[in-house]
Amino acid sequence: MRPNFKKRLIMTLIVSVALYGVLILGSQASLSPSEAEQLSEQLEELAKRVDSPYFIFINNFGLSLLMALPFAGPLIAGWIIYETGRYFAAMAMLTDSNPALLVVLPIFLVYGLLEFIGYGGMVTGSIIMSYKILKKQARVEIKYYLLTLLLFSLVILAAAFIEYYIIVAVQNFIGGIQNIV
Repeated sequence: MRPNFKKRLIMTLIVSVALYGVLILGSQASLSPSEAEQLSEQLEELAKRVDSPYFIFINNFGLSLLMALPFAGPLIAGWIIYETGRYFAAMAMLTDSNPALLVVLPIFLVYGLLEFIGYGGMVTGSIIMSYKILKKQARVEIKYYLLTLLLFSLVILAAAFIEYYIIVAVQNFIGGIQNIV
């Protein structure tokens, strides 16, 4: 029996919005100044290693594979996304910015929207595969599960390319300003 792709797409969008809500909750976390500084330093270390869109993809794809694990995926996704929100809280605290503005910016820059659709698809795949395992229909579902992983991996790859080229453009812009000053 073929799956209902329209229902799966709707479920993916619902899960994506729910994950975005978890990100917003994480961005509102109360942090001590030392905790915010520590998170900021971790983020800076990660940013220094970004040398290609593939680095971003491998990082995000690895996390999304954890989100796709049957049964545990939704819990892992919630934890990863909440912790990501805490990084936004730290950036907001250290730059005296509004965390809501920082959380919305990646969505406006498109890569965040694609990432959340990718993550939502992976979590949806986890939920459906978990259900099919419980119903003893995993053998029928496995090919659709693997296709889901492939499809949303491509979405995450597209997001990584967009994010990388935004980072490069901003670095070049800042470098150009520094040369002028």
